[in-house]
Amino acid sequence: TVREGDGVTFPCSMSGDSMSRYYMFWYPQGPRGSLDWIFWEGDAYGEGFQDRLKGTVESSQNRFTL
Repeated sequence: TVREGDGVTFPCSMSGDSMSRYYMFWYPQGPRGSLDWIFWEGDAYGEGFQDRLKGTVESSQNRFTL
């Protein structure tokens, strides 16, 4: 359980290949199946998310965190 205003981390990792070969994005899926872009690896954020989120990519570790 996370209380409103508290931080939470969403990790993403991959094996069998290298993240450095791909562009990494975060898209949460809404209740009706819509996708809202919130982060792209190069410190690009979707509208309204830049002040609320921090995304990081550690390609050498195959780790992508929001």
